[in-house]
Amino acid sequence: IIEQFGVSKGSYNEVILPKIRAYQANVTSLREHPTRSIAIVSEPIPATLEWGEVLVNVRVAPINPADIRRSAEPDGSSAAGSLPLPHIAGSDAIATVVKVGAGVKSLNEGDWVIPYKPNMGTWRSLAVWKEKDVVKLPTDIVPMEYAAMMREMCVAYRLLEDFGNLKPGDAVVINAATSVVGQCVIQLCAMLKLRAIAVARARKDFDKTEAWLKSLGASEVIVDEGSIARELEKRSLFAKPRLALDAVGGASAVRLAESLQPGCPLITYGDLGARAATFPMSFWTSNALIVRGFSLRQWMHDNKKKVPKMMETLGKLVRAEKLVAQYTDYELSSEFAEALEHACEDGKCTKILLRVNDIGTTYDSATATP
Repeated sequence: IIEQFGVSKGSYNEVILPKIRAYQANVTSLREHPTRSIAIVSEPIPATLEWGEVLVNVRVAPINPADIRRSAEPDGSSAAGSLPLPHIAGSDAIATVVKVGAGVKSLNEGDWVIPYKPNMGTWRSLAVWKEKDVVKLPTDIVPMEYAAMMREMCVAYRLLEDFGNLKPGDAVVINAATSVVGQCVIQLCAMLKLRAIAVARARKDFDKTEAWLKSLGASEVIVDEGSIARELEKRSLFAKPRLALDAVGGASAVRLAESLQPGCPLITYGDLGARAATFPMSFWTSNALIVRGFSLRQWMHDNKKKVPKMMETLGKLVRAEKLVAQYTDYELSSEFAEALEHACEDGKCTKILLRVNDIGTTYDSATATP
């Protein structure tokens, strides 16, 4: 009943919050370049916590490609197009609970949480979120930088765990291989004795990218152009991949599908290229191509009991330094412009993280205008 109809404010004691103007990255337009459409502002946090709410301090938030793309798309062309302007950017983060409101049962002050729902607006220093909209993490599971990238590590884990019916010696081909998901897939493949075929965009220093991906465990590193299938034949890799992992779409996804063994799946888990793939009819009729999508949030909704074990496993790998990801961090309030510029650069091989060291400023409501 509470979930459906809510709780009357007069039936519980609201938790009073301090008068603080917190930092947040507001999206003010969806028609310009992200560096001109997103700006750091200082806004008062809510005066109280209502039933089931918690005040959290965002500690680290990643800048994802999808976050940048949404801020530059025309109104209504994406999920973010339906959000009111201005709205707070960001979709992932690691935060600590500062205060808990009435009705909160599973969270306490000091707990670590990550967002459960999309579009919660994570590029900010303080936020009031509902208990049901966050997932609790053990505070010692991984360093905070990795906790902020937990969603991507979980995606990599599930892609190999749930698809392809893989066994040692099988090959897995993945595009966007320099992404955090790609880095984690390559390292997990090495641990599982799978051959990871890393596909990445062409760049001037591709030889350095190739050496780096191979140091992570990639068997082959291929430029995302031409025919991947023919390139693998040139390299005498005649056992075709049994699983293709696509985060780009469009022509890149078609190249992955062409390289697959007949009857094997291509799993789409991202849309960096923002274009749907169009597969030739022969892929369906002759190669029995299987294509399906994957959503981690949907998986977590359907498999809540498996989530803690998955995160515990990933935490052990990170702490043992068997799972690593490259990142560069910037302070939210003072270095946001530099962080956004870096995140928009082509060819970077690092995750851009926003770290919160300064939560904002206090004010006296009697003398200051909120």
